[in-house]
Amino acid sequence: MKSVRVERINSELVKAIQHIIDNDLRDPQIDAIISVNSVEITPDLGYARVYISSIGKTQPDEVLARIKGAAGFIRGKLSKIIKLRITPRLEFIKDTSMEYSNKIEGILKTIKYSTPADEEDDNK
Repeated sequence: MKSVRVERINSELVKAIQHIIDNDLRDPQIDAIISVNSVEITPDLGYARVYISSIGKTQPDEVLARIKGAAGFIRGKLSKIIKLRITPRLEFIKDTSMEYSNKIEGILKTIKYSTPADEEDDNK
């Protein structure tokens, strides 16, 4: 179970990293909208997993590679925004939750649901 403090830090990190990517990160080879979906910081506040997704002309894997390349820059800016004793090292991960939810939705659409009338016929 995560503490309230860790949850609050996760929330602040999402906002701060999104702000840095939107306003300070200038990579002309990224032609996409980047979204920071969530952050999971370790209990010792040393590392943070940052889940991102992107939409645009640039492929998501290319965007992820460029963001990973700018991790040091983002961490430096983050240290000036978030006042923590230790600025966590950032690990950027492609967020696949939308793909997973679309897959589950497709599976659910293929399932044939039985109606109450069918169940009554089975009981006879």
